[in-house]
This record gives sequence, structure tokens and C-alpha cells, in this order.
Amino acid sequence: QIIKSNVTYGEVMHSKNLNVQKIMIPVDEYPSIREDEPIGNAVALILAHSSSDNRHLHYKELLVIDSDDQLVGMLDVASILRSFFFFILGNSTKQVFVGKKQSHTDLSILLEDHFRVECKRQTAVAVRQYMHKPHRSIDASMHILHALEIIIKDQERTLPVTENGILLGAVRVTDIFRALGSYCTM
Repeated sequence: QIIKSNVTYGEVMHSKNLNVQKIMIPVDEYPSIREDEPIGNAVALILAHSSSDNRHLHYKELLVIDSDDQLVGMLDVASILRSFFFFILGNSTKQVFVGKKQSHTDLSILLEDHFRVECKRQTAVAVRQYMHKPHRSIDASMHILHALEIIIKDQERTLPVTENGILLGAVRVTDIFRALGSYCTM
């Protein structure tokens, strides 16, 4: 189990105050990386948090912090892949294959070797080049239904959790689902 907490989900659901702090992943347990580290380290960190059979990732996003331990961004696997495979996944208007008008083609598998070369080429580039600024953070005392509303409306998967401007951790849509899902079972 990834989430370590002194509070069980049953206790969370029987509580009158269902706040984010009760279900968030504390900052010292959520994977984070410094903005000046190479992207290769970020890839390794994400892969290190995999299931025991290495087939599934536990985290699809990293918190990015600066030298003062302040949150400066988020880095997700889609952004990394988009950067490494920009010629297919990027926002380019350039046509990759002559005659093909679709943005995703069956011929994209022919570019696998180019993807490998591009990964190696970009390995040393700083994380700050790939991260995105967090759209917002939420307060630890926020009710989980309010956090869910923000996540769904803003199309986020993870939100940083703060208290008085200090990063405490992060809450994911899956953490909220886990807490609220008990309402939906028989």
C-alpha cells in the first residue's frame, strides 16, 4: 500500500469533517524532484514507484520544488512523453507523414528508434523545461467534496495541499475516490 496514514478510510468516512488533510499523501511520502535536476532522474523516480511486477505506476506526477523547498511545478508522465515524442504528440502543425492527414497514424511505430534517440538526447535537460506550473493549490482544511469539484472542473489529477503557504502534501483524484467510494458499495 502506498498511502501511509494513521487514519483508516473507514474512519474518514464516519467523520463529520471530511477534509483533505485526512486523505492527502504527506509531502515526505509523495515523490518530488528539484527543478534543476535532469529529466532522466525524474523518469527514474517515477519508474521507481511502480507495482511489484513493474507493470503499473503508483504515481503519474511528481511535485517539483526549488532550492528553498517551495513548490514551483508539477511534472506528469504525459508531459515527459510529449517532449520526447514531440513529432507525433506535440502541438506541431508540421505534417509527419506525407499523405496522412490524421494526427495519430498507424505509421508512428516506425519512429520508435527516433524516440529512443530523443530520450537519450534529452536525459540531461533540467526538469524545469518539462514541468507545468500548478494551476492552484488547496488548503488542507478544505472538504474533500470541494477538492473533488476543483479536480473535476479543472481537469486535474493531483492538487498540491498547503497550509499557510507551506506545502504539506498532495491529494489525487484516486485518493478522493477511495475515500468516497465506500458510499457506493453494498
